[in-house]
Amino acid sequence: MRSITLDEIEPGMYLSKPLITADGTVLLHEGIVMKERYIEYLRNKGFTTLFVGDLEIEEKAKVEEDFYSPQKKQEALGAAREVINNFSVGKGLKLDNVKNLVSEWIHHLGQKPESMVNLLDVRRKEGYMFSHAINTCILSIMTGIAMGYDAKQLDELGLAAILHDVGKIKFSQNVAQQFPNYLTKKEKDEYRRHPFYSLEILRENYSLSVNVLNACFQHHERWNGSGYPMGLKGNDICEYAQIISVADVYERLIVGMPHRLPTPVYYAVAILNKAAGEYFNPAIIDKFNQNVAIYPIGKTVRLSNQQSGVILGVDIKNKTTPIVRITSSQDQKDIDQVVALDLMKTPGLFIVDFEEVSSYSQAYADRAYISHVKEQEV
Repeated sequence: MRSITLDEIEPGMYLSKPLITADGTVLLHEGIVMKERYIEYLRNKGFTTLFVGDLEIEEKAKVEEDFYSPQKKQEALGAAREVINNFSVGKGLKLDNVKNLVSEWIHHLGQKPESMVNLLDVRRKEGYMFSHAINTCILSIMTGIAMGYDAKQLDELGLAAILHDVGKIKFSQNVAQQFPNYLTKKEKDEYRRHPFYSLEILRENYSLSVNVLNACFQHHERWNGSGYPMGLKGNDICEYAQIISVADVYERLIVGMPHRLPTPVYYAVAILNKAAGEYFNPAIIDKFNQNVAIYPIGKTVRLSNQQSGVILGVDIKNKTTPIVRITSSQDQKDIDQVVALDLMKTPGLFIVDFEEVSSYSQAYADRAYISHVKEQEV
C-alpha cells in the first residue's frame, strides 16, 4: 500500500483504502478500479492524495470471477448429477469428482466466508435434485467452518450433504414426479422411506465413513424427536445430520421448489430461529446464522431517506448494516456516479424496504414455517 497524489493517479489503479467523508459517507470503496471520471470527481471534491495497492488485484479478481462463473456452476451441477445418476444405475463407486468439488469449496469458503452468497445457485430452473444437493453442501460447509471443524470433518460433512437425498432415486414414478403435499398417505409413507433407501445405496460404497452414512440416514430427524425415520431426539442425532437438516430446510425456503415460491431471506431466517430448540439444535442455528447473508449482494433496497441502492458488500460480523451503493436520489432520479454508504458509519440511515419483502406477508411466513418444518414435508 502506498500514498500518492491525485495527479499521479492513472485509470486502472486500485484503491487500497476507501475514501470517506467527515460524515461517514464512502465516496469510493476499497478495491475499486479508478476511472477518469472518478479522478475528476475526487478532484472536484478537493481530494489531493489517496492510497493505492501494490498487489496484483486484477489477477485475484480474475480468479474470483472464474470461481463464480456460470461455467463453474455448471461443472458443479454436472458433478452432482454424475454421482447421483451413477448410483441410480449401480455405478456409484467413483466419488473422485464430487470429493474434489467439496475440497475446492472448503478451501475457498475457508479463505472468504463472505463469498457463500456468490456460490449458491438461486436460479433453479432444472435439475432440482442436483442443484439442491450443491446448495445444501455449500451451506453445510459454511456451518461446519463456523463450528470449527477440521479438514477431515468438513470433507465428511460436505460429501454427506451432497449425497443426503440420493435415496430418492428409488422412488416409484408417481412419487418421484410429485411433491409431498400432493401424495396419498401410502405414497407419503414411501417418501419417508428415502433415508432407508439412501443407507441401502451408500453402504455399498466402502469408501464412505459411518459418519457420512449416519448423516444421510438421519437428516430428517428433529431435535424434539418428531422427525423420521427413527424418531431420534437431541444429540442422539448425528451432528452432521443436524447441520444438514438446517441447511436442507433453509435452502428449500430461499430457493423455492417447483410447487412453491421462494421465501425471502428475512423470513427464512425468522423461520429457522422460530424452530430452534424445537426442531433444530439451537447451537447449530446460532452458528448457521453467523454466515447467512440477510442482505444478499446485488439486491435492491430503499433507505430511510428514500434513496434507492444496491447491496455492495456485507460484513459477516455486522450483517444487518451492509454497504449500499446509491443508485437514485430522494426524488428517484438516477445517480450517475459511484457513491457507497456504509450503514455502520451512517447511523441515521437504515434499510426500510427490500425488493423481495414488500409483497410478502408475515402470515405467509407462518404458513411456510408449518409447511417446511412442522409437517416435515421437505
